[in-house]
Formats: sequence, C-alpha cells, structure tokens
Amino acid sequence: MTPPRIEVMIITRDEAAHIADTVRNASQLGPVFVLDSFSTDGTQELARQAGATVVEHVFGSYAAQKNWGLGNLPFQAEWVIILDADERVAPALRDEILAIVASNPREDGFYVNRQPVFMGKPIRHGGLYPSWNLRLFRRGRASYEDRCVHEHMVCQGSTAYLRGHLIHIRYETISDYIAKHIRYADLESAEWVKMRLGRSSAAPEYSLFHGSLRFRQWFRRRVWPRLPCRPLGRFMHMYFFRLGFLDGRAGWRLAWLMACYEYMIGLLYREKLHVAPGGPSADAAKATGALTEKPGPSDSV
Repeated sequence: MTPPRIEVMIITRDEAAHIADTVRNASQLGPVFVLDSFSTDGTQELARQAGATVVEHVFGSYAAQKNWGLGNLPFQAEWVIILDADERVAPALRDEILAIVASNPREDGFYVNRQPVFMGKPIRHGGLYPSWNLRLFRRGRASYEDRCVHEHMVCQGSTAYLRGHLIHIRYETISDYIAKHIRYADLESAEWVKMRLGRSSAAPEYSLFHGSLRFRQWFRRRVWPRLPCRPLGRFMHMYFFRLGFLDGRAGWRLAWLMACYEYMIGLLYREKLHVAPGGPSADAAKATGALTEKPGPSDSV
C-alpha cells in the first residue's frame, strides 16, 4: 500500500466542543493523529468517530508533547503538518499544501500564516496578523525548541512561506480566555526567570525566522522583558501603532486583554524571581539569614 504524502498531528486536551470539526477539516489533507493528554470530556471518542487515530500521552509541556508525538506516532508520510484544535485549514491553503507536497520541493519546512478570529470577527491588525508559524515540514527535519509556552519549531533545512491562511478561531468565552492566559502568563514568566538567570534552553532567535521576523523574536525575548510600563506599552502598540482600532470592538477588547496578560506576566515574574535559587532576591535573603537550608521552589514548570 502506498503511504500518504502528508499526515496531520493535532494536540488536544478537553477539546470536545470542536474536535470533530477539526478532524474532518484536517482529513482533507491526509490521515489525522490526535495526541491527547487524557481528556475527561470525551475528546478521544469524538476524534475517533470523526476518523482520527487517537494516542494518549501524559502532558509535560507543549514542546515536549509535540516532540514526543513526532518521535513516537506511527507516521508513514514524508510530510507532517501540526495543527491546534481551534485551527482550520482554509480551502486555498489546503490546495496549496497538497500541490507542494506532490511537487517534491527542495525546502524542508514551510511557514503558515494564521488568521485570528475573535468575537466572530477576523483580526487583521494589532500586531496579531500576519502570524507566521512553521507547521508543514519534511518528517525528521524539524522539532520544537525547549520552551514552556509560545514555542517555535526549528527546521534543519531550508524554509519558505505559504500564501494560504490557517484560520485560528477563538471559540472560548471571555472567562475561558482569561483563565487560559493566566496559565500562559505563569509559563511565560517562568521563561523570563530562566532567561534572567541564564538557564533558558530555548532555541536562538536566528534559527527560528528570517529577516524582520527574526529581529521581532529577538526583541520580544531579549529586550521586551526589561522595558518599563509594558502593559500600557502593549495596549498602545496594539491599539494605536498597529491599528487595532480598525478591528472595531474586537480590537479594543483584545488590546485590553493583552495588556492585562502583560501585567500578569510581570507580577508572576517578580514573584518567581524572588524565590528562584540563584536569583538576586534569594541571594540577598541568604546573606541576611532569611532563608534556611531548605531549597526554594524550582523556577521550572
């Protein structure tokens, strides 16, 4: 039997609300594997009913889970694309991907542009679009950097950019959105602590993107955490400088929500840095005898 040209991997945890639609959409590209983190809402059975092969694995981190799937799922195709449960492949992108994998391209990876949809409205401003992510790659030629959240894929070969869109549909309620970003803020603040203490194992920025996107990633990771007034700066940048106001009410709400997200990261960062072994606050406390011999909590998550 001839193996498929492309296969799909979807990472899930409690995605029953839309996993069936996700699998049916992704199946237009090729066979679908759902790598589930022991969902309790029936995600696994819904995915199977929609035609996916479901494998369960204990969740460690987003990068670790995806890398485990790349190394352990029984892929047969030369090409793999990774999707989230709230993403849909637009028809134009589907046709573009199928044509590319059939043409035996010289590139080993392709960046895909995500089109966010928030409050039912496509978001085209605020710095959230375009949003390039390396998702389509030749099997064995790419893996995720070791980062807790907002991890990127590192490709060992040449890359290119696709024209079609990956639709990122935010289905959750505002309360769910806030809860998710509290979790993300906790993970992002842990990465800031690691960078501050020289313990980060994330990939160097030059290995992630090209040109201005490479500079943007460097700025976000190396410069942005050191700047003052980040929440206000995030709002001003999104809503005014990146024209978020053109997205109407959705743009206004997103700018405020991301400013709050930035504020949470800062608060959690200072809290973690205060107790991190080897951190400036912990060293000062040891000097005054405020800490006992009992080790402090790790900065890892």
